[in-house]
Parts: sequence; structure tokens; C-alpha cells
Amino acid sequence: MKAYLLLATLVAMTVSGTALAQTAPDFRVAYFNRLDQKKTGGFTLQDLQRISAKEFKRIDEDKDGGLSLAEYTFGIPASRQDAIDFFTARFQRSDYNGDGKVDFNEDQAYCIDLVALADSNKDGVVSKDEFLAATAQ
Repeated sequence: MKAYLLLATLVAMTVSGTALAQTAPDFRVAYFNRLDQKKTGGFTLQDLQRISAKEFKRIDEDKDGGLSLAEYTFGIPASRQDAIDFFTARFQRSDYNGDGKVDFNEDQAYCIDLVALADSNKDGVVSKDEFLAATAQ
């Protein structure tokens, strides 16, 4: 009986340790899956621009036609620093004129730049592997 309890304790400690050692899943995979709405294994520039345009309109809280960093990252849990860092860097890359806001045209231009960078085989579709490679930090 003592051997069973010892074994059960060791198994529980191992499982708990494993659970604690695991990190949160890479949010970029979930983000890619959201961009791959047709579930074809990739997305096109048109897909990205359409989705980004909807997001832009939704998150422009003050409806001034430009997104502040606060609007851009609103709703990302503080525990997901990786996502906050990713979208902060995206915001900074999207702010082409450096005015501290991202307007609609800048957001759409970022989509063009991202697809040009990510679509390494130039087939017009960004695959999951291409997206993850292009957005690695």
C-alpha cells in the first residue's frame, strides 16, 4: 500500500511539474487559423486585407479613422505578453508616417508588406509555416 501511495504521489508530482513547465500555446497559430477562414491551409493578400479591414473598423473605438496603440492592443490579456509584444511590434511597423497612430491605409499597406515577406514561394498564398517563419520574434 505504501509503495502504491509513493507511486501515486510521484506520478502526481510529475504530471503537475509537466503542467507547470508547459508554456501557453503559440498565439500565432490561432491567429493564422483565424486568417485561414476558408480552411485551405493558407490565406491570400485579399483575405488578410478583408479581415484586417473588419478588425480595423471594430477596434477604432473613438471612430477617428486611426488606431492608437491602446486601441490596437485592447483586449489582449496581460498574461499574454507574447501577443502584446507581437501586436505592439506590428503597430510600430504599421505606423509608416510615425505619427503614433495607424490609419486605414497604413494598416492595408502593412498587409501588403507582410504577405510579400511571408509568401516565400511566391504562389500568392501564405501557408502556416510561411506565416510562422515570417512572424517569428
